[in-house]
Amino acid sequence: MKQIGTGIVILFVLISLGIVGLGYLQQNQPEPQATPLELTLTVNPMAQDWMVDAVALFNTSEARFVDDVVITIALNPTPIEDITVWSGNTWNNQNRPDLWLASTAFSIEHANAFNMTFNSVNTPLAQTPLVWVTSADVADAITQDGMLLLDWDAVQQAANAGTWANFGATNLQGNVNMAFSLPDSTIEGLMVLYSASAYYSRNLDFSNLLSPSSDFKTWFAPIVDSVPNFYTIGADVATFMVSRGASVNIGIMPEVKLLNQIDAFTRNRTIRVSYPEYPVVFDFSLAIAIDQNLSFDDNNTRQQAIQAFVDWLLAPEQQSQLPRYGLRPIATSPTPNDELFRKGTDVGVQYDPIISPYLTGEESAYSRNLMSWFTQERTR
Repeated sequence: MKQIGTGIVILFVLISLGIVGLGYLQQNQPEPQATPLELTLTVNPMAQDWMVDAVALFNTSEARFVDDVVITIALNPTPIEDITVWSGNTWNNQNRPDLWLASTAFSIEHANAFNMTFNSVNTPLAQTPLVWVTSADVADAITQDGMLLLDWDAVQQAANAGTWANFGATNLQGNVNMAFSLPDSTIEGLMVLYSASAYYSRNLDFSNLLSPSSDFKTWFAPIVDSVPNFYTIGADVATFMVSRGASVNIGIMPEVKLLNQIDAFTRNRTIRVSYPEYPVVFDFSLAIAIDQNLSFDDNNTRQQAIQAFVDWLLAPEQQSQLPRYGLRPIATSPTPNDELFRKGTDVGVQYDPIISPYLTGEESAYSRNLMSWFTQERTR
């Protein structure tokens, strides 16, 4: 019996040692390595500052882990204008990035019409509307001290007069000078043409429209003539207006551009901000390059990784950061705690303006015809 007992003890010890040894081996096994997946991203200039910080945060967050994949977003330090993408001279289906943050959803459709192949996430990630920015004395003159809306009709009548003397504004001197970006080379400028066209036609849906009417062209021509020199404006109307002071009386630009220059704008003059009656909104939609060479499994992994990035950008804690860059969250409004917007309220920026519904249905043919007409009008 003593031998049996001893054998049982020995067996127990051996089993215990085996269990301990197995646990030790398991603890000291190398952890499975996550498969790295890098996604390249290029964005519209209006979103670059936001994306620099957002990408840096995402790349150190837990959100970058999807199953056994670790995602890295590689942001191109050089942003790209939407219309540059449409031209087809910069990207092709071999050298384009995996992801492109366009300023508008329709930009993605336009790029595809110009021989790109992108899918859209169909989810806006941020927004900024076009706004009017005028000197206070000019705003009083063209709105008859607030009796009229500061919008396209008031601006067109002033531009048509040519000079403030002809307009009857005795307290103002010189020409009626307006500023907006070049519509045939910047998406901001093109959307100004769409804004005017929407107002003139009292319409926000441009589906199936192929060309602007001759009446609209005649009506808008004085506004084109009121811009002293498009080439000196460049892509940033806000910077241009700040540098020119009171000599440029009226501008229309993305709200984000105004807010990021709000201190410079208000340092030397009083300005007024107004929102067009027919809103035009940049809604920053994400385009996904289609890669036909990926296997089904690899493509599925890629889609899951992209969705993880999108979900992270749409999370409340990330959306709440947008006002720091002069951009608006999708589902909420800025508050007095957001410094740029708080400063903007002193000149007419609103926390919750009416910007929905906004312009939709822009056709690539209509855009091409608008740009072509503008180029001819500007050089005539």
